[in-house]
Amino acid sequence: MGSLAPMDEATRSLLNRSMAALADGERGAFDPAYRTLWPLLVKVITSISGDRMIAEDVAQQAMLKILARVSTFDRSKDALVWSMAIAVNEYRSYRRKLGNRAVDQGEWLMAAPPDFDTPEAITIRNNLREAAGAVMGQLQPRDLEVVVAAMYDSQRPPLAPAAFRKRLQRALANTRVIWKRLHGDDGTG
Repeated sequence: MGSLAPMDEATRSLLNRSMAALADGERGAFDPAYRTLWPLLVKVITSISGDRMIAEDVAQQAMLKILARVSTFDRSKDALVWSMAIAVNEYRSYRRKLGNRAVDQGEWLMAAPPDFDTPEAITIRNNLREAAGAVMGQLQPRDLEVVVAAMYDSQRPPLAPAAFRKRLQRALANTRVIWKRLHGDDGTG
């Protein structure tokens, strides 16, 4: 899974202001919000799904939901985290619509995917990416916020370092519970 470049404070602040303005009905705020969010939505969903075409379709649906719900945007929250939670939920809905085909976790499930690009290695990476995406999609927005901040070195929620670590620890514990519920326990942990 590729990493996202950290969002600089100026861009994040612009996104927060644009979302607040959109929530107030200011049409002129659409362009800056769209220009900031669209590439991030596509990048995050591509990293979860492993498929750029699917990511663009899901990102489009997520953007429509974000715009439809922008009047409910809470200015005390971070617009990026709020938007990404909607996008991840949209991807989860997309996967559910496909029928949540049960994936045979037989031989393809390995401790670590190989580094080479054989068809088998690509399939393993895609299966693991989808499995991780399904788990991330079920995290509560509060847990998703700290996991995303830790994974991508993005802006952390306004917490003391000890409180952030505690919240991250809780989010990771919730992630393990969701993983076990969705994918079983391999008995190694």
